[in-house]
Amino acid sequence: MKHLFSELNKMKKSLTILISIFWIILLIPKLTFGQEKKSYLTPKEYHTLDSLLIKKKVEFSFKNKKVAFISGHSVTHIQNKKVFFKQYITNYFKKNIKPTITYRVLNKQEKKKSGGYDVIVMQTPKILTKKQ
Repeated sequence: MKHLFSELNKMKKSLTILISIFWIILLIPKLTFGQEKKSYLTPKEYHTLDSLLIKKKVEFSFKNKKVAFISGHSVTHIQNKKVFFKQYITNYFKKNIKPTITYRVLNKQEKKKSGGYDVIVMQTPKILTKKQ
């Protein structure tokens, strides 16, 4: 029975990753409308994202990166940077909760299709509990 639950958890994680990649591929061509001027981060913003999202083993920084922000239960809503930070980062900090966000660095082909974005920051649709 334990083995079954372990396998189900692995399948669930894999499915979540596949769905995220699928939605990213669908959204990349739509990222170019109206967000360019607000897509580069201030020092405070990129330090915040670096501290939240970058593991020490990964050589990546949000500094000087063009960032798209996506949210929604289906991960389909392209967000304004200011709104995203307030709703999915600042409001969480005010409640002493770690923001539920993730990111994906775009490869050269994806970057070209998206209009030059380097990375996508996504609001994770659900807060996963230990039981889940």
